[in-house]
Order: sequence, then C-alpha cells, then structure tokens
Amino acid sequence: MQRCSLARLPAATGRLWPVLWRNVPEDIMKRMLLSFAIVSLLVSSGWTQEQKRIGLEDMFLFKNISQTQFSPDGQRIAFVVSENDFLENRIDTDIWLAYADGRPAVKLVASLKSDTQPRWSPDGKKLAFLSSRDGRMQIYLMDMEKGGEAWKLSDHKTGIQTFKWAPDGKTIYFLAKAPRPNKKKSEPDVKVIDESFDYTQLWAITLKGKSIKQLTHGKINIDNFDISPDGKAIAFGARPTPKVPDFFNSDLYILELDTKKPQPKKLVEQPGIDTDPHFSPDGQTVVFSSTDGVKEWIRNRNLYRIPVSGGRPKNITKNFDEHASFVAWSSDGNYVYFYATEGVARHLYRVPARGGKVKKITGGHSVHGAFDVSPDGRTIVFMRENAEHPDELFVSRVSRYEPKQVSAVNAIADEYRIADSEIISWKGADGWTIEGILTKPVDYQPGQRYPLILLIHGGPAGVFVNSFTASPGRPVQWLAAKGYAVLMPNPRGSGGYGEKFRKANLRDWGGKDYRDIMAGVDFVIQRGIADPDRMGVMGWSYGGFMTSWIITQTERFKAARVGAGVTNLYSFYGQTDIPDFMEFYFASLPWTDAAVFKKHSALYFIDRVKTPTLILHGENDLRVPLAQGRELYTALKEMGVPVEFVVYPRQGHGVREPRLMRDVALRTVAWFDRWIFERREAGLE
Repeated sequence: MQRCSLARLPAATGRLWPVLWRNVPEDIMKRMLLSFAIVSLLVSSGWTQEQKRIGLEDMFLFKNISQTQFSPDGQRIAFVVSENDFLENRIDTDIWLAYADGRPAVKLVASLKSDTQPRWSPDGKKLAFLSSRDGRMQIYLMDMEKGGEAWKLSDHKTGIQTFKWAPDGKTIYFLAKAPRPNKKKSEPDVKVIDESFDYTQLWAITLKGKSIKQLTHGKINIDNFDISPDGKAIAFGARPTPKVPDFFNSDLYILELDTKKPQPKKLVEQPGIDTDPHFSPDGQTVVFSSTDGVKEWIRNRNLYRIPVSGGRPKNITKNFDEHASFVAWSSDGNYVYFYATEGVARHLYRVPARGGKVKKITGGHSVHGAFDVSPDGRTIVFMRENAEHPDELFVSRVSRYEPKQVSAVNAIADEYRIADSEIISWKGADGWTIEGILTKPVDYQPGQRYPLILLIHGGPAGVFVNSFTASPGRPVQWLAAKGYAVLMPNPRGSGGYGEKFRKANLRDWGGKDYRDIMAGVDFVIQRGIADPDRMGVMGWSYGGFMTSWIITQTERFKAARVGAGVTNLYSFYGQTDIPDFMEFYFASLPWTDAAVFKKHSALYFIDRVKTPTLILHGENDLRVPLAQGRELYTALKEMGVPVEFVVYPRQGHGVREPRLMRDVALRTVAWFDRWIFERREAGLE
C-alpha cells in the first residue's frame, strides 16, 4: 500500500502563502513558487516519496488514543494520547483537544509526567484531569476560557484512581484507596494473605475550600460510580475485596447524599457481576452491566435497567450475543449506546432503553473505541484504526455513519510501507467456521512462499481485532518488513463470536481449539503463501499456553516463543491469583480430577519437544506466576532442547516499560531469524 506524504503539501502550504507574501523578498518568492509548482506536478503525476520499512525503533513512534469526552456545548473534544518515553522508560499520556468542525487537534496539557482522564466541568469553563506530576495521581484544573497553567486541586495520600464532577460544578467525587492505620515500628513487616487489603472508597472534594471527605467505609471495594442528575445520590458497583475473583461477586449500591449520615443501600444483590451503573437523564433509572445472577467468567455481560427505587432488573440487550459495554444515554432517555466486539471489529450500537432491536451505528471492518456521544445526541466521537492505519480520532453524525477525521497524531504512518492484511476464514474442527487475520510480507509476490509466524492471542476469550499491527507487543509489521507472513487466528474460545463460541473450549484447552488453529495454518499453506518448512509460533498468556502445547504435539514449527505461558495446569491452580478461573474452565479441581489437568498440560508431554524455544516472563507476574515459565525451562533444558529463559524485572503479566518492551520485540524476532532464516541460509535445514 503506497502513501504520499507530499500530497498534504498543497493544503498545508496554502495556509502559509499570506504570511510568506508579506515577509519574503520577491526574487526568493519566485523561486519558492517555482519549486512548489514542480512538487505539485510530481504529486499530481503519481510520483511518491520513497517509503521506509518499519523496523524495531519505528514501532515505538506510533501513538494511541483513548478517553474522549465532548465539551457540554458539543464543539470540543478532550482526549488522551499515549506514547513511549525511552528517556524516562515509561508510557507518557498527554491531553489533547480536537474540534467537531474539523479544525486541527492540538496538545492541550503536556508535562514531564502522565496527564490523563480529562473531564469537562458542567458549564464547560474548566477542564479537570489527573496528573502524576507531583508523584501520586492528583486532580488538576485548567481554565478553558482564560487559559494559563493548570493548578492542583487535591493532595490525597494514596493517589486518585478516577473522578467525576457533581452536576453543580462545586464538588468533585473520586475513588481512592483508604490509607491504612499507621503501623508501629516495632511490628514485623509481614502480610497476611487474604486479610491485608487496601480498599478503594468513595470521596468528595470541594473546589472552593479543597476539603476532602470520605463517604464510604469498611470492607467494601468500589470499582465505579455515577452521580444522579440532581446531585442527590450516587450509584456504585462494589465487591467485598479487591481480589480479582471477587469482581464476580460485585453488587450495586445507592448512596443518598441528602441525609445527615449517608449509608450505602444495596440496589442489586445477586451472584455474579452487577456493576458500572449509569443514571438516566431524569434520574429515575439506572442502567448497569450484569451476568444476571450467574457466576461465570465468560458469560455475556448484558445491560440491565432498574428503577432507583428498586425492583427487578430488566435485560435490555438480551437479543445481543456478546459483551455490551455502556457508553451513554441519549439526551431524551429513550436510548442507550454501547460498544461491543463483533468478529475482528469493534462497533458502537444503540438499543431502546426499555429493550428491543439493537442498531449498529458504526460500520466496516475497522476497530472503533474511545466512544462518546455529544450532549445533544447528534454526534459521536471515536478512535478508529485497522491493520494498516494507526489510531486517529473521528466524528460522525449518529443518524448516518460518515466518519470525518479530526486528528493527525499518527501522520508519520504515511512515511512507511505498510504490509497488506486481510480477514480470512477456514473450516476448523467439527466444520466450524474460524476467522483470522493474515498479514503478508511487504514485498509479497503471488505464487511465492514465505516463512510464516503463527501468533496466538491470550484469554482464551481474547480476540484478534483488525487493529494496527506495528506495536512492540505485536510486531507484525516488523516481521512483514523482514519477509514473514503472520497468521492471527481466532479459534473457538475467542471473544467476539457469541457466548456459545466463547464456551466451546471448556475442559478442552489444546483440543479442538488447537485443531482450529492448525487448520488455519494448513489453509494458508494451501493458498501457496506459507512455506511449510519455515514456520514459527508464539503467544502470550493463553497464547503462551497454546504455544507450549503446540510444540508437544507437532514438530512442524522451527522455533517457538512462549510469553508468560501456562505450562502446567495442575500447579498453576495453586499459584495464580485467579484459581476460580481454572475451576470454571475445567469444572473441577486438580486434586479431584487430576487427569484432566494433566491431560491438557504441556509439561506432561515434554519428552516430545524438539522445537527451539524462547521463554519470556515478568518477574512479578501474579496472573501466570514465574514458576510456570521456570517449569518449562527446566524441563526443556533437561531434555536437551535449545531454550532461553528471560525474566523481566518489575513486570507483571504484561511488560510495560518501553526499554523492556523493546527487548521483548528484539529477542522475539531475533529468535525466529536465527532458527528459520539463518539455519536455512547456512544449509542446516
């Protein structure tokens, strides 16, 4: 796919002519006009500037967009842009401002620390946001009429997680950890598991006096909240502890603020997930996310409505077979907007507030996100991307999807040759249709076979969507620039294809999901694209599990990379912070059904492995603890299989520091080059 950055010159330069004409001598102006005419002629005749291939360092130049919010008048949009900062070794976030009429977006707030979560005051005169410029995340305010520097509002000891304005603009409510009582110096520095918790509570701070008041107390961990339109009540979702499994024990509460001593009352109490409440415009109803009394990790989360006064919740998205995530109420209260994943795309939808037919608002195979709806309900703003185009911000009318780009934070993408990707499908186990994304090498020639990298997503209820593929965690474009084809399959168990599909690998990890994946590999070989003698496989988390499983089942792959992989389901149950997750997927416990846990664990088939394997793992990973990687490493080393084990300090289940992310990408691609390209060139294959 060819792009021409010079094509932007006429419009950009046109804005400069009045300034140049007044300030540049006539002879120089004539030369500039002649040069501009030549460039314009070359552009119009199809001449393009030579584009670069994406390399290791280039992947870190692209930015991500998130957290959009319309101003109360619907004319401006605050949003967040994230980028890698190698100097400070972190991901920086800055606040930008876009305009609904299409004027160029500008960076509004930038500091040497992270600035995030922009929130307009109800009158649109101020913008509040969180910043870590003084260490912990605190609330800062900016005057949007007078301009100038932002000033600090809060100084909370534990830092602030998220916040919302009160409707009158005089108070801001926020979530933050409650400070623990001071421990005596003589007390031992110990932690009692499942007893020492830092609970997230609800707080309020006034703009005038900056006084902070804690509104909730005790053993309750609040995840999210909303404020009624009249400012007299707060609805929130909370769980009994901050532990991850307890998210599936969350309930809905109402806190009446116009009483002397506000006490939370349960609005919805049942098993499973009940969380993320949002008041209707008239304040009489709350819409929330729920699994309707069922405690299942991968059950659909539908949107339910319930009167603030109480009653039986009603499922308003029962005819929609995927997770529905709330975005906004319509201004008249007749509709609710939500987003969901559909196959390899993500879209915005609308459903009547009382339930009924769901309507898709956005379209195509692009990935949409960071949605917001203007206060008058006529316009939507969203991030859009696909495999060839990185994040940019767009607006569209609600009545007719006509996306108009309002940002250019990733204009640098025009300078690169981006490999083509296509959405493909094939028949997996049981004849099921399986979908995936295939990226071809940059210089792809039909009829020529290329080395193939099989990339497997996490989850297993994750999903590969049609997003930009030049990121350190997914270095697809770099691999394509080096001559690889890359296949990203969505086997049974993936999200985005309905609840039945998502549950189709229960008690069967490495079974039919494995066959779905390998059928996709065979399909790409049959199309004459992949070279069956030059293939590699990699994945992270569940993708790491499947990678370790694959190398015990076949010798077809010349190299493998296992990232934070579950390699021994039996021991994993007692190591992870989510043991309930395994209990759900396998409907049993290791000590009551040891055979099924061992049957689906790579470690119990390790004597079959011949594939050179690179193992990458975060040192502080609680989800898939480091011991899982060490078990695989020890076994492969004992078996004499070429293996390397790399541990990343300070990292959890994902690698987050740019310098370490660079190392992950570099080692991964170098490993495949070594065992696929270099061995073949050396005549060792």
